Amino acid sequence: MNTDLEVVRYDDSQTDYRNVANYDDVRYSKPADIYKKQVTENAYRKLVGPLEGKRILDVGCGTGRGLADFAGRAHLAIGADASHEMLLRAAQKMASQPASGVVRSYAQHLPFPSAYFDVVTALNFLHLFSLNAQRDMITEMKRVAKPDGALVLEFDNALHGVVVGPYKRWAGKERGSMPKEIRYVIGPDCRVTHVYGAVFPVVWRFFRRFPRIFIPFEKIAYYAPINRISHRVFYRLVKPPVARH
Repeated sequence: MNTDLEVVRYDDSQTDYRNVANYDDVRYSKPADIYKKQVTENAYRKLVGPLEGKRILDVGCGTGRGLADFAGRAHLAIGADASHEMLLRAAQKMASQPASGVVRSYAQHLPFPSAYFDVVTALNFLHLFSLNAQRDMITEMKRVAKPDGALVLEFDNALHGVVVGPYKRWAGKERGSMPKEIRYVIGPDCRVTHVYGAVFPVVWRFFRRFPRIFIPFEKIAYYAPINRISHRVFYRLVKPPVARH
């Protein structure tokens, strides 16, 4: 694989958050993690929309969090990731889903034909990279999306909590994106149809104690101005149709 591209390596030998051996246990097994997962899943599922009869590609699929959700509903669900160890775990989750698969590749060079997928997603992935790398990745995602196809992209929000996010960014604790930076990495050749927020900053630690009440309540972050101060922000883009002459 091309080693000149910007890469964040995830495998079983890492000693931090990139350790694949315990990745799911660390991130998705505790009650607080389950709460956040459900809130973000509600947001991206609504933006992805119905998948019956459609092909969907999940870029940076990791251990298959989104892919497992899509596989049972889509005509074809494919996950792409540069980590072999991540893909092994994703493939295990997809073992019972015949219309699914995983492919090892960099997001900057996806091994798929142009205009092939109805929907392309990138969940909890883009924030790991520089703005220029994100722009290259999204350009490639747009290439493999069909005309009028949708892209659903998740970003860490640098403005979350009004002051919390800016402080963490200034202190170097998080690499959240500003709205202007998100517009830069998205590029000009698409239309933004929705911007959803997900997970109320700080107070979610109280909210998660009463999930039956607050998971539905969190959906108000789909609307302005709350969407701009939530911890995560999801952009839904539509690729322009083919011009007719």
